[in-house]
Amino acid sequence: MNTAGPALDQPTSDTEFVAVFNRLAVALQVQPDERGITQGVYFEVLRDLPLAALEASVEAFMCERGRKYFPSTPEWREAAEHAHGAQLRAALRPARDEPWQVECEACDDTGWQVRSCEGLPESLCGRVKVHHAAHDYVEVCPCRAMNRTFQGHQFRR
Repeated sequence: MNTAGPALDQPTSDTEFVAVFNRLAVALQVQPDERGITQGVYFEVLRDLPLAALEASVEAFMCERGRKYFPSTPEWREAAEHAHGAQLRAALRPARDEPWQVECEACDDTGWQVRSCEGLPESLCGRVKVHHAAHDYVEVCPCRAMNRTFQGHQFRR
């Protein structure tokens, strides 16, 4: 089964579909019609799905205990869409490989410390003019250079 990124979104060609259809027909011991009308109807309904999803759904049908009949078009489509969703989820890389662990209590590993300013002239908030309203502001936390959690989550490629 092909699980490469671009192949997960490309629709199935008619020649690829014939191979998948015939594989399922052989596995379920169903004789396809001579003129290919049934195969054409199935292709019309399933042509927009990627080959990998159709192959995965065929595998599921072949392994399904007690299956004696060829799946209907809605049944096959549902199985293929389910397989396609599972393939997309497996292809996506998680945002973080490891859970967030707090190393710095001052910034909770965000790299920013929250400070409070009382509005006094000797305040360190950075405002030049005298201000009378108390407010919060942030400063870069000194832990940034050595905090493994911050470094790992901020500068990951």
